[in-house]
Amino acid sequence: MTRYYKTVLYASERQFERFNELVQLAKILHDTCDEGEKIYPGFINIIGDIWSVFYLRNPRLNPSMKENNDIQYEMLTHLMQTEEFVRWQSLTATDDLLSVLTAVSISEQLKNWLKENKELREAQRKQERAERSKQRAEQRLKDIQKTLSDASVTEQTKRQAQLQKEFTQKQLLAAQKEQQQAQTDVQKTMKKLSMEQFSAMLTKSKTDARTTKQAIIQIGTLDGKKLETVPMGEQFQLAEQMKQYDLLKKIAELTGRFKRIAKKKQKTKHRMTMERKNVTYGQEIARLLPMELASFVLPNAKLDFLKRYSEQQTLIFDTKGKDRRGRGPIIICMDESSSMTSIKAESKAFCLALLMIARKQKRDFAIVPFASEVGEVVIFAKGRSTAEDIMNFSTHFLGGGTNYEKPLRASLDILTKSEFNKADMLFVTDGSSFLSSRFLDEFNTIKKKRNFECTSIVLTNLIQTVNLDIVHRFSDKVIEVKDLFDAEEVFSMY
Repeated sequence: MTRYYKTVLYASERQFERFNELVQLAKILHDTCDEGEKIYPGFINIIGDIWSVFYLRNPRLNPSMKENNDIQYEMLTHLMQTEEFVRWQSLTATDDLLSVLTAVSISEQLKNWLKENKELREAQRKQERAERSKQRAEQRLKDIQKTLSDASVTEQTKRQAQLQKEFTQKQLLAAQKEQQQAQTDVQKTMKKLSMEQFSAMLTKSKTDARTTKQAIIQIGTLDGKKLETVPMGEQFQLAEQMKQYDLLKKIAELTGRFKRIAKKKQKTKHRMTMERKNVTYGQEIARLLPMELASFVLPNAKLDFLKRYSEQQTLIFDTKGKDRRGRGPIIICMDESSSMTSIKAESKAFCLALLMIARKQKRDFAIVPFASEVGEVVIFAKGRSTAEDIMNFSTHFLGGGTNYEKPLRASLDILTKSEFNKADMLFVTDGSSFLSSRFLDEFNTIKKKRNFECTSIVLTNLIQTVNLDIVHRFSDKVIEVKDLFDAEEVFSMY
């Protein structure tokens, strides 16, 4: 592939090196440059400069480069003079991901403009025809010159060759003029890209880059890492996935919404836990009753407090409570039947938000997708996940009918693993399924023996009806909601 080597900016060798490295690292950048180069030779240099003006802290045009790179210079001038440029550039400077995403979005728009511009395509066809005519004339002149230089050739043949030479020279001159005119037409057409068009391109690229980066943050950092610690190759891989699957951006957006709900519920849960009426004895500072803390700061009571504290006889909140949920691993059976298609983004995001809780609490986490069959069961040890894990889960959806027994059996298989002892099970569905009494008895017996609980979320609407009696027979608790966002209660359970 052609490399970025020509610029109209004040630039260093490192600038060229860095962009060419990014082209190899980021498939989305490589592909758009490669496709653009086929449409317009020199495309990669334009995109290299577009990336540069967004990545460099203080990009400046080099007037001395204008004469030999007139089109590129004019394009960059138009771009840098748009109202949005300065504000957006302040965010993209030194940001590899954001500058690449911006350059990719602009390059995609520029590439589409090149493809759709009839004047440009016609000028390029004329240029190609002229080039072929020129090459044929040059080759013909070489052959004629060999004839004229051949001593064995007769004088009559040489005279004929000389006439052919004069005619071919005229053809060559005409081809050169046609080529020059076609090149001029190409340049004129390229210069029709106005500042308004670049402004529109930048406006769209800002939205594309911002939403893509936000999606990468939501999905790519579920493992608790900051974006800066995620390898650039992995960030670009996620960006490529976002480009291929539009649904991923929606899943990422909804995951962020569920995460905010989860965080709010977790804070509420913590506060309510600390406000429990039950009181016991101990020496955990975070659980000390306010009256005990007051004793510590009162001179007359401090000595008595320290004595009782050393003997673990200070009063503390009892956080054990009666609800055993929130201690063990989490297994979620997620309905992916055809009736769930309209909310598949929400269902994926819901699972990812629960995965975040599991990771934060270092709890094993399993997802059992099901329809008429069970899909690929994914187990996240201590809630840990990779970008690839998240992508694979997010981009696969089963479809088909609804079968309860198969996911419930799959869950029982997971529960045989020692690390899933005393697990919390969550069953999400919007459909109905038959379960035999024999299986229900077997499931409930094992549930009691293994000491796990099952909470079911039933999505109800006017179209889809669910046999709640069946769900109640294998569930410890049933939550009826019209939307997964109404199932906030779930996040306070874990």
